[in-house]
Amino acid sequence: MITSLLCLFLAAGCGPDAKQSIAPDLIVSTSIHEITAEYIGLRVWVGNRGAATSATTTMALRINDEPRWDINLWSAEADVPPIDPSYWQFYDFNVRLDGFDADADYYVQASVEAIAQEHPWRRYNRSSLGFTLDEAGEVVVKCTTPANEDESTGTDPLLAEQWHLNNIGQSAYAYWPGSPGEDLGMSATLGAGQPTGKGVRIGILDTGMETCHPDLAANVEEGASFNANMASWHGVDAADPFEPSTLGDHGTSVAGIAAAVADNGVGGRGVAPDATLHGFNVLSATDFNQAYVDATGASDADPPSASIDVFNMSFGSYPGVLNIEDSEKMLFEHGVRNLRGGRGAVYVKSAGNAFGACSSMRRPANGRIGCAHANGDATHSVPFLVVVGAFNAHGVKASYSSAGSNLWVAAPAGEFGSASPASITADQAGTERGYDVLVPIGVVHDSVNNPDGDYVSTFNGTSAAAPHTSGAVALLLEAYPEFTWRDVKHVLAKTARQIDPHARTVRYVVGGWVYTAQHPWITNAAGYRFHNWYGFGAVHVDDALAFAAMHTPDGLGEFTQTDAFIREEAVSIPDADGGGVVQSLTVEGLADANIEAAMLHVDITHPMTNDLGIHLISPAGTESILNPIFNDAHAGNADLDWNLLSNAFYGESPNGDWTIKVVDAAAADVGTLDGWSLTFALGTHP
Repeated sequence: MITSLLCLFLAAGCGPDAKQSIAPDLIVSTSIHEITAEYIGLRVWVGNRGAATSATTTMALRINDEPRWDINLWSAEADVPPIDPSYWQFYDFNVRLDGFDADADYYVQASVEAIAQEHPWRRYNRSSLGFTLDEAGEVVVKCTTPANEDESTGTDPLLAEQWHLNNIGQSAYAYWPGSPGEDLGMSATLGAGQPTGKGVRIGILDTGMETCHPDLAANVEEGASFNANMASWHGVDAADPFEPSTLGDHGTSVAGIAAAVADNGVGGRGVAPDATLHGFNVLSATDFNQAYVDATGASDADPPSASIDVFNMSFGSYPGVLNIEDSEKMLFEHGVRNLRGGRGAVYVKSAGNAFGACSSMRRPANGRIGCAHANGDATHSVPFLVVVGAFNAHGVKASYSSAGSNLWVAAPAGEFGSASPASITADQAGTERGYDVLVPIGVVHDSVNNPDGDYVSTFNGTSAAAPHTSGAVALLLEAYPEFTWRDVKHVLAKTARQIDPHARTVRYVVGGWVYTAQHPWITNAAGYRFHNWYGFGAVHVDDALAFAAMHTPDGLGEFTQTDAFIREEAVSIPDADGGGVVQSLTVEGLADANIEAAMLHVDITHPMTNDLGIHLISPAGTESILNPIFNDAHAGNADLDWNLLSNAFYGESPNGDWTIKVVDAAAADVGTLDGWSLTFALGTHP
């Protein structure tokens, strides 16, 4: 009994017993793969994001004319074989349309039968989408201007509830109100005569975007968006990235946060209400890889993404891919070196929503330090992005927001809109389309301020935090168009607001050592405060614009990336020992340089890398946890050949002795640190 209590309240993990609970975690996703005049092609993906191979199960696909699936108009089943960790199985179904009534809405659900090995916290064993047939019985694939749209002006009726822009303690249709002041810090910028993003192009890389939405249409540049499914969806327009699925269009809601029109008498407003919107349906593309390349700035036409100033990327990568491919890294490097006339586009990226997502195994420590971390997304390991975490209406980390040393800032997003506020933004236009069809809570019931069902009050996630930041960047670029991408990052870091100032250190007893598993706010040797939950802090628009007025454009010196500083000397990692293994290497010869990002590469041989915490300490004594213990991304993993990034050393000198510490926090598996290296992105800061 005493041992078990110590395990629960003191020790970081519970030894080998926790490892025996490693499980599969099946996830289902449904997409519209093909559309013809005669049928709709549905693709069901069944993947395993857990760390153990799944058992045989059954997948069911159902279609009905209302969002319930106990009695169905159409159904099919398929056997699902065992799926290895990080692998997918997909199934295609061509559903003939002549079996359904024209001019009607239909709803689809795919689900897999639960398997015994899965943990009880599984949440993604089903997915839903919908589609609409027009009067000719064909799938609706184009945005149609609502009949109720007009050219009205006046106060936006939902603005008063948009706590994320100006938090005065409103509830935003939730039960509990927020805490005044916990917002985007733009109360002054909301006034007349302030920047509104005019002339700045924001690219929404997402599921789609309703170009004719009453709160977006005025800001959509004609002919500049792109539908990547021209070859596979019958009847689409090239410049209309319309999402045929009717149960919510993620991209439309993201676009509304960034740049919904202000003072048009409907809905709310965006952070940058005069910014220009371009939509790219990358996440709905049947050829994702090509669509992704085309939409991230590598294309001058079809789509014209090379003209984008700010790319909003409210999505993550699939677990299990830890290192970015060279081709993707080159895409971002091309964008920051060549777009915006050589000043560089700004790439804004969601950190992820996996703080509580223990997909494979859960240990007591995960409740305090999180499950899967932002370093599990390979894209986050390069210095060209602004990676954004989320906070809620009370000014603390949103419950789901992934933590990591690669975060740059945090921005408002909220919780789930029922008990506590989420973000209010555009939804698919119409009462029969949108997120509120399946989750009819909040603003959906406000017939005065949302009479046509065009808005949602339950949008959240780091998906919402990213467009808040993209909008803020658009305001900066309107006011200071000569700023480089590095100037923008610098201003955000300099002016970020420290929220949740009393965030506590998390310590555990590991092998007789009192081990620090999570730091509180730290202040590095250059004076920057940093926390793995928030990066440099919450975006503060008013302060950013004020500081920008004093900042010299392109004033951070030449941007350079160093060769690797390498140490290759294999050393054992003590098992279940909070002291870990410690090694140092010397960095020298980088005179007058300031760190803009530090990249660590580790080569580790270990049968259970989930046990490991990886710390890096600068010559000035700043310590950053680049990988916390019990990161679910490594549950069941053997060995690491991994690149990680930390922003915690921003502004410091790279010269001197750097120290790595690798801690094995659970018994029964042993390994070695075979080697490690450091590379830096550098500037010369005044």
